[in-house]
Amino acid sequence: MPMNSIIKQIISLRTTLWVNSFLFYLKRLWIIGKWIPDSLYSHYPLKRILACAAFLIRQLIDLAGKPLYLFFFVLLPIQMLIAKRPSLQEDSFSLMVQILFFLNCLLGAFGDSQIFTVTRDKITLIKYMHTDARSYTRAALVLKYVPFFLCYLPFLILFSGLLGGTVLQGIFLWIMLAAFRMMGEAFQLFVFDRTGKVYNRSMACSWAAIGTGLAGGYLLPFLGISFPAAAVLLHPVLIACYLALGGAGLYYIAAGYREYGKKLPRSIDLNFLLSTMLKTSSGSSFKEVEIREKDVEISSSIRPHSSSHQGYAYFNSLFFARHRRQLIRPVSYRLLIVGALFAASILLLVTNREAAVKLSANLTTLLLPSFVYIMYFLTVADKACRAMFYNCDKDMLHYSFYRRPDTILHNFRIRLLHVCLYDGVIAAALCLAAFLFCLLAGTSVFTMDMLLFCLTILLLSVLFTAHHLCLYYIFQPYSESLKIKNPFFSTINVMMYVLCFLCLEIKVKGSAFTLGVLAFTVMYIALALLLVYRKAPKTFRIK
Repeated sequence: MPMNSIIKQIISLRTTLWVNSFLFYLKRLWIIGKWIPDSLYSHYPLKRILACAAFLIRQLIDLAGKPLYLFFFVLLPIQMLIAKRPSLQEDSFSLMVQILFFLNCLLGAFGDSQIFTVTRDKITLIKYMHTDARSYTRAALVLKYVPFFLCYLPFLILFSGLLGGTVLQGIFLWIMLAAFRMMGEAFQLFVFDRTGKVYNRSMACSWAAIGTGLAGGYLLPFLGISFPAAAVLLHPVLIACYLALGGAGLYYIAAGYREYGKKLPRSIDLNFLLSTMLKTSSGSSFKEVEIREKDVEISSSIRPHSSSHQGYAYFNSLFFARHRRQLIRPVSYRLLIVGALFAASILLLVTNREAAVKLSANLTTLLLPSFVYIMYFLTVADKACRAMFYNCDKDMLHYSFYRRPDTILHNFRIRLLHVCLYDGVIAAALCLAAFLFCLLAGTSVFTMDMLLFCLTILLLSVLFTAHHLCLYYIFQPYSESLKIKNPFFSTINVMMYVLCFLCLEIKVKGSAFTLGVLAFTVMYIALALLLVYRKAPKTFRIK
């Protein structure tokens, strides 16, 4: 089959999947979903328009992603390094070359691979439609890398000029990145051909690439260890070597390798994926919550307490008793963090008492915005939800009695109280640390300021617990393959993070910020609970 036809098939499959996913989740939106008929799935003229729009939006996102990447991962770090070490000002372009070499040429090229990326269109075309694997690989590489590097070139030249480089150096930098990407693809294909293993699915290899990339790109310049990267890496002789090696890599993956049809289908075989990719997936987000044999043995000190419950209360009591290691240990670590913050406040009190007294007298104004952001990370609710799914709901949701509305809501109430207790202990420790700090600083602790501060911290712990648990029950974002399938779940989580981050930039005098946070917290918790009671009985299903 001609490559043009395969490219059209890939684009058609991808856009169809995007449109169907969009319609699927649009139908599940509150209020809006009621107006979306099922017949829309078969409305082909409209779906063709949506498919074209989806393809164009995807290209615009890819185009916009390049300057954003260069801005956040190259330009901003360089400015921060220069602020710390002004002597690096004249080496700005060299720093850019060094960062991109370690991040893109090493981490990007050897930590990722288009050839071994598992996508739904790849499985459909190769496994079910029996498309020639070699032709598919060529088409997929063209779709990935042609727009990828065409979008990169103008922005590399632009950012090179901003940091003191020339147009030619920008082009040389582009050649280096493209050549290393081809070498990385060829290397990983060679390893797979010789060993039968996918290099970038190995946790050890992935972490080695990440560590090398971050250390070389950021840590070495931070420590003052740098080299004339632009003069060395962009030397014309090395550019000629890049072109030769990159060309050889491109030839090998596009024309030289003859075993695609025989060996590549195995890399997307279900058993192969379960033994590699899915274990890696569970290792990154679910490995830390899996049950060990010793967790099943409940100590005698806990068993009487558990046996006093009945029904689902007993069921959940056993669940949390068997997850002491996964949940209580993180709470202990967070308490250590609170202790470290308290120790830092005591150090401030000893070294600069005037500043410490001023800080203690203005807790809600000076510290509360930071603690909104800190509390987002101190909650253990996200980990608790992953443990609930991985060790309980993933299997129990196959039974009809467990999917009954009264059962779902009853379990939700019990779990909310349990997880609120975990996060409440952390919040109470923060309040105690603030109380003791003010007491040692000589500031009155029986004030409205202190009361509002403690009340806000405690309510924030409830907010973030309710946030994670409610999103889990409303969207149930995980699939049996342990992947997050619901884009609204990820989007709302990102929005909450951004909101907490923006709190760091808010400068409001008096108690206005505190009262605003309290009002938002109460309304958010009430709305989240209302949505759970209305939506969870319909949406809390296995996917």
